[in-house]
Amino acid sequence: MAASAACALLGPAMAPADSGAVAAAAPHPVRAAEDVRGEGDGTLITRLHTPPTGTSIASPARDTLFACKGGTLTRPDRPWIDAHGVIDVLKRPFVSGTMHWHKYLKVSTTATERRFKGNGLPDHATGRFPVQKGTPAYKYYAEIPAHGYPNAAAIPIKPWNLDITVPRDPAVQAQPTCIDQLTTGMALAGGTFHLEVATDAEDRPVDPNAALPLDRCWGHPYDTQYHYHGPSQTCFGSKHSRRSANTRARSRHSPLVGYAIDGFGIFGPRGEDGEIVKNRDLDVCHGHTHAIMWDGKKVVMYHYHLNGEYPYSIGCFRGKPVTVSGSGHGGH
Repeated sequence: MAASAACALLGPAMAPADSGAVAAAAPHPVRAAEDVRGEGDGTLITRLHTPPTGTSIASPARDTLFACKGGTLTRPDRPWIDAHGVIDVLKRPFVSGTMHWHKYLKVSTTATERRFKGNGLPDHATGRFPVQKGTPAYKYYAEIPAHGYPNAAAIPIKPWNLDITVPRDPAVQAQPTCIDQLTTGMALAGGTFHLEVATDAEDRPVDPNAALPLDRCWGHPYDTQYHYHGPSQTCFGSKHSRRSANTRARSRHSPLVGYAIDGFGIFGPRGEDGEIVKNRDLDVCHGHTHAIMWDGKKVVMYHYHLNGEYPYSIGCFRGKPVTVSGSGHGGH
């Protein structure tokens, strides 16, 4: 495994995708690089629905994801998962401790592209990594092998060279594209979104939200890169914006929290009516099309959602994904 089985990729590397497909639209103004911070969405989802053993990840479908290599998921035996596959997040231990970081993320745009340049560190506190011995989360990480470390519990968080350019106005492709790398998107909070597949101590594909404790912001490191799993919008935005979001949540669409590597937006779990979206409301890639705010304008556009039903975030790509330098590729 590359560095940790906790987020091992299930697909061979594909040729870098063309990032230039842009829908016809009025020209955008060029914007210089600027500091960004997403709006808050304080919605906390405490019950997740994880797939049963035998669920295929070899083709696009609801309630699963489309990994380039395919395979089938195994539901791990964990005390926080009931017989129906419901994860009680409040019973799952959190990675304890508190660490603070100096986030750097600049976003610049041209008429056709959006570039993210940063250090991969979040603007919110994380749990303490390496995971500390004697804490409730430790044994679950310690059983996972990790190249270069005694086990996955020993992996720290470090800055890395995040430099990703995506289309500013992505176009929906005729067919979904499978996921062939770990990084699936960039969060405005500074970290990245990762593929929702892990491998366990026996190298079996599993849902990482089912198999491992995360910190209170739904994150942990892979190969020292901090990233998010599941409905991770809880810590995004300032504390004030999260409190404001809670007061208006049931009447408003969730805010933009990041961008997928195909250029489409990633939004929190609430849809047009302010209610939490279900997988039945979304397509096989975990998104849908309706009016959203995009670069300061209201447009009808495809976008992805986070929610509490597997795969929780991006299940495949509706646009043309770009290749992320420094993201894991290949087998596990």
